[in-house]
Amino acid sequence: MKVFQYITSKHWSHNGNNRKADVGRSGDCWGVRFYEDNMWIKDELYKGHSEKYAYDAAENYVQGIKNVR
Repeated sequence: MKVFQYITSKHWSHNGNNRKADVGRSGDCWGVRFYEDNMWIKDELYKGHSEKYAYDAAENYVQGIKNVR
């Protein structure tokens, strides 16, 4: 699990797939912490990408478009 200095937003699924994602910053990278059924699954850091890129990854995950397993 990566250490995020702060979390800027939280995303929850509304389609019943029990997914959650937190967008945060670790050093000079934006990243996302992914959860399913309230259990941590994976962290991803996006070096060289914007905060919006991380937001989009979080939204895609909770909507079921992105899979991390």
